[in-house]
This record gives sequence, structure tokens and C-alpha cells, in this order.
Amino acid sequence: MTAGRTQVDKLFLSVEIGGTNLRYGVVDQDLKVLEFGKEPSSLLSEAEDKGAYLEELTRPYLEKYGKEAFCCMTLSLASLMNRERTINFNSPNIKGLNNISLVDILSERLSLPVFMERDVNTALLYEIWKGNIDSRGIVAGIFIGTGLGNAMCIDGKVYIGHSGSACELGHIPVLGFEGACGCGKNGCIELKASGRTLALLAQEKYGCPVGEIFLRHGQEEDVLAVVRACAVAAATEITILDPGCVVLGGGVVEMENFPMEYFQRTVRENLRIPYPRESVRFIMAHSDPEAGIVGAAINARNRMNQEEY
Repeated sequence: MTAGRTQVDKLFLSVEIGGTNLRYGVVDQDLKVLEFGKEPSSLLSEAEDKGAYLEELTRPYLEKYGKEAFCCMTLSLASLMNRERTINFNSPNIKGLNNISLVDILSERLSLPVFMERDVNTALLYEIWKGNIDSRGIVAGIFIGTGLGNAMCIDGKVYIGHSGSACELGHIPVLGFEGACGCGKNGCIELKASGRTLALLAQEKYGCPVGEIFLRHGQEEDVLAVVRACAVAAATEITILDPGCVVLGGGVVEMENFPMEYFQRTVRENLRIPYPRESVRFIMAHSDPEAGIVGAAINARNRMNQEEY
């Protein structure tokens, strides 16, 4: 790395903390992945000192390229965060990350700026970049995985809301739902519209791997009810926002034999005529393993440009 470059021209030390896998690597200014690694997230979850673990994980890259080659560390994870993106209040997939400032911990350890963002937001940034999606206006992302993930960009900028907690689509309340949600309240649509519900059906009723539930039991009413709930949630957001397009992704959507035609038809049936029923456009997300770390780099690059580092 040549001397004299600005910070935003340097490399990104990028980490995605997922519920199942921890992905990490080095991304350059052109968003090319130079290094990529993966290991079970359970190792971080079990680590007593999270900062020390992540520092040790990325140390080989810092030694290979030299710390001066990096402009920052950038993180992507499933967590409720403050507006400033410095404190993660609730990280359900990783033990020991609640109510701490992972940003402060890592910036002190690495002597680098650290940027943090919700995984669904970095996923949408990646899809807009990878798919060359027109970012003018509103682009919504709906990611059906263990839960019901959601993100929104307005003119290419992630929308986080007044407190930083915007786009929690899975936690909109549904009349008649009384069950307790992991978020701390009752009646969230995610109690029905989620991969978690499919996993329970697969295990307790059908005795099959959850990844095969649509292949084996895709026409069963209780399985279709999960898809309908996801579609109703999506239609609710589309009705409010009237986005230019909706990016669809997540592990459930990627399952073999997922009823995509049924899902989209159900969404449209729950939209007003003629618009947005006729105007809504769906785009399938890429299932690229590097999406999280590249999306995190895009977020950091955007933040640094906005803050004029």
C-alpha cells in the first residue's frame, strides 16, 4: 500500500458475525475480497473476552498487510443498536454481546476506527451494489431466515430511524397473536413468519430436516401458513413505503422448492389496486458467502465519506 493515500483509499478489515458462521477478511477500496475466512460463530459465543478473540482472529491480516494499510475495522451483526452504532443492546445469536460497546473495545485494541451496522442493512447495501440496482428512492430488503429481517435504503443511504431501531418488520404486532416473542413483547408476526417456525414444524410434526420441508411438505396448510404470514408482512411494508423494488433473500427463500410464485402472488393479493399491486418489483438476492463482509465495507466507506475522514 503506497504512502500518501487517504483513509478511504485503504483496506477494510471486515467481520460478519452471523448466527451460525463468523466470516471475516480483507476488502479493498474497489470492494474486491483479498482475504476470506470462516469459522463457527459458537467459538466467539464461547469466548470469554470477545475483543481479544476478534483481535486474534484478524491479527494475521494486520501482520500481512501492516496496520497502516487499513482505514478501519467494520462489523456486520444481528443486533439492536443505538443510533450512533456504537452500542449493541441485544445480540441474540452470540452470548456476551448484550449492552456493550464492541466498537469501543475493538477500536482501543486495534487502534483503528471501528464501524458497526445491522447485518440486514449491510446485506441490502451489498445487493444494491452487486445487482447494480437503481438506488434512487426507496429500496426495501426482506430477508426470511431464522427471523424476519428487514432493511431499507433511501437514495442509497441506510435508513435507521430516530433511535436507530427502524425496520423491525418481524416485530410488528398482529391482532389475535398472544405468544411471547424473544424481543420482549407479545404478538409479533415473527412468531409465525420465520424460519424458526418452520424448524419447529419440521422437527415436531414432520420429522424431517428443515431444509427439506418445502420439498416434502410444501403443500401442507401449516407450512403454507408460514409463507402467507411472511407475505402479509411484506405487503404491509410495501403498502406503507411503495418502494421502487424489494430485494428478497434469506435462508428460507433459498430452501429447495420454496413456493416463490405463491409468496409473490399472496403479497400482490394484499396490495391495493392498481398500485402498488401492479408496480411492485421483486429482485432475488445473491447467496454469496462474502456478502456480509463486502456489505460491511460498503457501510464503512459510506460512513467515512459522510463524516469526511
